[in-house]
Amino acid sequence: MKRILSCVAMMVVAFSVPALAAGNMDEGNGEIGVGVGNTQLDSNTGFDSATSLAVRGGYCFNKNFEIEGQLNSASESQDVSGTSVDGTFRQYMVNGVYNFETPKAIVPYVMAGLGLADTQVEASGLSVSDSGTAYQIGGGSRFFFGKAKKAAFRIDVAMLTENTFNESSTSTNISAGFTWKLGNR
Repeated sequence: MKRILSCVAMMVVAFSVPALAAGNMDEGNGEIGVGVGNTQLDSNTGFDSATSLAVRGGYCFNKNFEIEGQLNSASESQDVSGTSVDGTFRQYMVNGVYNFETPKAIVPYVMAGLGLADTQVEASGLSVSDSGTAYQIGGGSRFFFGKAKKAAFRIDVAMLTENTFNESSTSTNISAGFTWKLGNR
């Protein structure tokens, strides 16, 4: 399942990488971006928060609807009774994104996605991991800048629910980064 979702996410990114060109979020265009954030983890994970990094790429079917692949990884280390415990939380998501039209160079959006969550915890040379389903909802905005309006500052908030280690946990991720428009329109 993890390989299938990784392949789907990479295909979405690959189809959205035609030559860079100016244009709006429009049919046939796409975007690719990176971001960094903070993930507030569910209390049942044993961790409070983690630093996250994400890569995403999308393809616009029209001015409003886009599908994007998202690879997200969050990690945190903490000391528990003198033992260092490291947690890594990865998500491989496919998101549906609805972009709102505005007269300015600001594009707010909402998103919902399905995917795979992979959790790994290491302590004292031992490692356990588990994978399970994940889904998320969220929203944010892109703030385009520059003469051609090809690059944007992106900020978003998402709530992710995953099922790993026979438990359901919900985390909140706040991230910021940059995105670049791709396409020939």
